[in-house]
Amino acid sequence: MPIRLCFFCVSLSCMLSAMPMMAGAAGLNAAQLPAPTPLEEGKRALQLLDSVDEPMVRDMPATDLAILKAAGALRVGEPEQAISTLQEARKKDGALLDDPLAAMIEAEAHRRSAIRAVARAGEYARGLINEEQQLQDADLSPGMAEADQRLRAFIDRIDGIAGVPLALLDMGSDVKSVFLVDKGRSRMFVYERDAAGVWQRISDEYVVTGAIAGDKLTAGDKRTPNGVYRFVQKLSGSKLEDRYGPMAFPIDYPNELDKLNHKNGGGIWMHGYPSGVDRRPPRDTKGCFVLPNERLLAMAGHVYLGQSWVVVGEHLAFGDKQANLPLRDEVLAMLDGWSRDWSSRNTDAYLSHYHPRFHSEKLNLAGWSAYKRRVNAAKSYIHVALDDFTLIRVPDPIGFAEVVVAEFKQNYASDNFSDISRKRLYLVRENKSEPWRILLEQTEDR
Repeated sequence: MPIRLCFFCVSLSCMLSAMPMMAGAAGLNAAQLPAPTPLEEGKRALQLLDSVDEPMVRDMPATDLAILKAAGALRVGEPEQAISTLQEARKKDGALLDDPLAAMIEAEAHRRSAIRAVARAGEYARGLINEEQQLQDADLSPGMAEADQRLRAFIDRIDGIAGVPLALLDMGSDVKSVFLVDKGRSRMFVYERDAAGVWQRISDEYVVTGAIAGDKLTAGDKRTPNGVYRFVQKLSGSKLEDRYGPMAFPIDYPNELDKLNHKNGGGIWMHGYPSGVDRRPPRDTKGCFVLPNERLLAMAGHVYLGQSWVVVGEHLAFGDKQANLPLRDEVLAMLDGWSRDWSSRNTDAYLSHYHPRFHSEKLNLAGWSAYKRRVNAAKSYIHVALDDFTLIRVPDPIGFAEVVVAEFKQNYASDNFSDISRKRLYLVRENKSEPWRILLEQTEDR
């Protein structure tokens, strides 16, 4: 039976949420573009949702279509239209009777319609001041956050600008997939190479993130960390409690950059919903990023432990791939200069590439400098060659204007030692006029 809003009881139990967003292949808005107003979004959404020639609308489940149309009607200030949309759809699709998000939208539409009716009543409503205030106070808009995110995603997919993630500067052969978690959009974009070796977006998922906005800093702060990570483990079966869904994939938070920035805590996973839960609002975890179970199982096939990177940030930027080339070339030029100075055994020039806050395992810059001077002095020749680069720009870095993670194959040869290893550097600069310098250096264990 349809919900009717009374003056004295407004149930908030429907604030469970979260239906998976439909995967799509259209492009995304670049983060630099000004955000449309809610009214503009609503008008554009209704225009698109009424387009019978749009394949995404034509193939959309009836429940999803009704929810988006009703949410769009509320955006443009037409609560009565939202109510009638849901009521008409309910006659055709009984699933709407049990849909908590549809119930929430309808309850909010009745509330707004009642406020409008009281305002129109004028003098006749003078005795309803207390009831009118109760209506104002019973704002259910926060419970509709999922509908708002889905409406934006729908517009982005159809009306957006095609582009690539600008955080991904270069992808080495060691990278099998990339998961971009956009906390601002409550979406996760998954990329893999196609048969021709070209990176393609293969999925666009609704994702639930930390209950508190912002970057994770301390254990228990209920924030999802911003940064660049990898999946390092798979948990399932008896190793996993039901509240995490059918499986979970921990990431390597906190990484060395996090530790240097005094970020702590742990247990950040990609996982599913508890049994019997179909929906969750956009911000509803203790820091993990969470998918509906059906979508988690679909994405699990694209997780390669140690070879799937995870990029987490707010409103990740997308654009033309040519926009990445200047930054990519700058970073590669810096790495080339570093390896040449190392090969020359000019230790002063080599050490000039390191940041004053540099750390490598237990060595700070002073310790590292003493170690390198001692080693290089004992060599009659050194040759260092780098290739197979992965370069990822860290979203929303702490303490620096820009941070790039650089991972590559390093071929080192000298008169008494040779080695081929996978090296990871964190490169930083305080502003774009300064050179890139090495903040952290790690040899990867594979």
